[in-house]
Amino acid sequence: MDASTDPGSFFETLTRTVEFDPKAGFTFSGGVRAFIMSASTIDDLIDDLYLVFGVKYVNARLYLGGKRAGKRTAAALTAKFSIDSDDKRKCEQFFSDFYAALGWAKIEFELDYEKHTGTVIAHNSFLAQGAMEKFTERGAATTVKAKQQPRCAMLAGYIAGLVSFLFNADIDARETECLVMHAPTCRFSVARQEHSI
Repeated sequence: MDASTDPGSFFETLTRTVEFDPKAGFTFSGGVRAFIMSASTIDDLIDDLYLVFGVKYVNARLYLGGKRAGKRTAAALTAKFSIDSDDKRKCEQFFSDFYAALGWAKIEFELDYEKHTGTVIAHNSFLAQGAMEKFTERGAATTVKAKQQPRCAMLAGYIAGLVSFLFNADIDARETECLVMHAPTCRFSVARQEHSI
């Protein structure tokens, strides 16, 4: 059954936690302040940062910030919604529904908990779609030509944080396919972080 049609699903529960306030106090999930911005505007901001600081530096900062946020948010959300962190499949479903409800992506986990490796698939990544779909100066929607490199550095970091929480180990994620490069989804390879001295 599609989670969005099951009245008892996490997705249905999560979408009812959005609260709109006429004083601009939009909150999600019980008081966390949020705002809505188009994915193409976020991509424009990232492009501007690329121009000033360079692609490698910006992607590294987005990845590291995403990873910190993913770890903290995974712990906070499972506690808030009383999700047993030892029930890995339930956590995976919760995260998938949560980020679909936020409009980030529909996340699919293919994880090997014994080997601490796997793949995470993001259907409809907001970062990739923001890089591909823009508004013209007159407000018309338009599609941008394919990019030469993946655009989901922040999402890769966030996924690394989520999977680090699931594995209870320090995990890295690397985007191997991206919508902006004509792939059908954005795919991330995850594995235990190798520390070197």
